[in-house]
Amino acid sequence: MTVQNAVSLQIPIIPSQVDAITTLLNTGGNPSKEGSFFAFEKIPSVHFARWIIAPKNEKFSASLIYAANIDGDETQHLKDLVSTLSYGLDLIFAHCENYPAEALRDATSRLAYLKQHVIKTPGFYVGAPNRTVQQVHKEAELHNAVRDYVRDNGKAWSSRKEAYTAIKTFLAKDSKWDWAREQYQLPKKNYLKILVLALVLLAISPLLIVFIILIHFFYELQAKPFGITQNQIPLERLAELKSKEDIIYQNQLSQVFETKGGLRKLGLKLILWATSYAARSWFVEGQLMGTPTIHFARWVLIDGGDRFVFFSNFDGSFDEYLGDFVDNNGWGLNAIYGAAKGYPRTFFMFGGGSYKVLEFMGWGRKTQVPTPIWYSAYPWYGLQQIVDKSKLRVELFNSGELNDQEIKTMLSRI
Repeated sequence: MTVQNAVSLQIPIIPSQVDAITTLLNTGGNPSKEGSFFAFEKIPSVHFARWIIAPKNEKFSASLIYAANIDGDETQHLKDLVSTLSYGLDLIFAHCENYPAEALRDATSRLAYLKQHVIKTPGFYVGAPNRTVQQVHKEAELHNAVRDYVRDNGKAWSSRKEAYTAIKTFLAKDSKWDWAREQYQLPKKNYLKILVLALVLLAISPLLIVFIILIHFFYELQAKPFGITQNQIPLERLAELKSKEDIIYQNQLSQVFETKGGLRKLGLKLILWATSYAARSWFVEGQLMGTPTIHFARWVLIDGGDRFVFFSNFDGSFDEYLGDFVDNNGWGLNAIYGAAKGYPRTFFMFGGGSYKVLEFMGWGRKTQVPTPIWYSAYPWYGLQQIVDKSKLRVELFNSGELNDQEIKTMLSRI
């Protein structure tokens, strides 16, 4: 079973080269653009990837952030970058600090540079776990073949059972579906791990209550929210952000935040750990806290934890995405993003905050940064489509004979 992993890098940019690297990245394109100088599609293990610039301010220098969601392990991905996309790496890293001089660049020195700038990914969510890029495409091909067969022959069938039998016979005749006959199980919730987490939280609940009280009185009551709406974001800035959105069926979001210090930073690390734990153990069926559109999401601490970034790939628009999160998981947003400066003031850590919707949406746009290069291996697949196609494959090949209700459910996926 192949597990998807996150690869994250932070590379300092030479201060005088910020404008030049920004111009370069803006030529890199999005999933609808062909001929990018950084052709992620040449690495078949990449699901989604991006390059962004974490902007400079009075406290922080500008830096380059790389994020990829991949099949397999981090080291192999770095080797794939070096062996396949060295030209693009050289173009980009020529603007970064301490990149080897041209005469010294080879596979060894490039790989060493990448490894030097790897950073941990403390918060990571996968919407359709345990599926490789290849599997996603193959299951889509299977779905299309069954759909076309049903379209061409469906009028001849008088019952669901007859349709099911005909589809199974059709697939049995073709060896191209042998891969689908291999045993595959859909990801399942791990009740034991969640029980362990619940017991740990229960055991330390007195400490958590004290922690929440301290956060409220010593951090949140002193907080200075941005207090703006989307309408107060400069039009030029909003246009730049929107120019990278609504290009394909999926969208991307990149945000950079300055972290509140002390207990708030400690709390952020603990919450991100718990989020990743729950994502691996419970949220494995295509929904994160009731939100069914998120392909991948990650939270990464940068600049030694004094800033953190959030990356997401999702279906639908920016407004729909944040709106769904508020409706389904506003308290979770507050627990995480209450650690970011400028966030709408929370109430005892979980209340307020994102529930001040207009202010929250304004905060979301203000902390958003452009994503000049981003990639999707399957730009027109919705998350629920991916999940349903895996279920269809299991129903047709790995579930034995289905009863009438199961057949009805299976046919609804076609």
